[in-house]
Amino acid sequence: MLDMSEDRVIIYEEAGADPAIDVMTVQNGSGRTRVRAVGKQEEMVELVSRLVGEGVTRVEICGAFGAVWHAAAGRAAEGKVPVGAIYYGFESLTGVASYKARFEDGDVLSEAFIIVHEGADPSRDVIVHERGDGGRTTLVAVPDEAAAGDVAEAMANDLQLIELYGASGPEGAEPVIRAVDGKVPVGVSAYRR
Repeated sequence: MLDMSEDRVIIYEEAGADPAIDVMTVQNGSGRTRVRAVGKQEEMVELVSRLVGEGVTRVEICGAFGAVWHAAAGRAAEGKVPVGAIYYGFESLTGVASYKARFEDGDVLSEAFIIVHEGADPSRDVIVHERGDGGRTTLVAVPDEAAAGDVAEAMANDLQLIELYGASGPEGAEPVIRAVDGKVPVGVSAYRR
């Protein structure tokens, strides 16, 4: 759970993105969660370093960055804050491999980033980014992991990928994984210490 001092940033890659702009912000008495996009993977490391210097308390990066970039982000944070990255469990490997292959083939895909932020309202704290290729990225904040499962279940038929941010590890991911019942791969943050 977030506390009053929590200032978290989630980073993903999107062509042409400006890393200085918040794509989404959820802020309330439980803290602040922002989502930023970078145009190229290399920009993520510089952004992490800058954000840590500005006082963020936690960073999470999209699964598309992978372990090598996760390690680089951790080094950029210099051990000052936890740095998480999305990873996929065995139950999601076939689905995430299919997503990657379809992405590389230029298929139209849609994904959701479900963000656990105490006090969030998924009917209000949601942004749907329609991409030029016909796909979309949905960013939706939920108050807890049970709500994350409900949102995932409602969206699963229209998605090819879900990434769960701010969850409490495997226990927090379980409601989402069970809710989608193998229809869509689910990634969850793991942290570099």
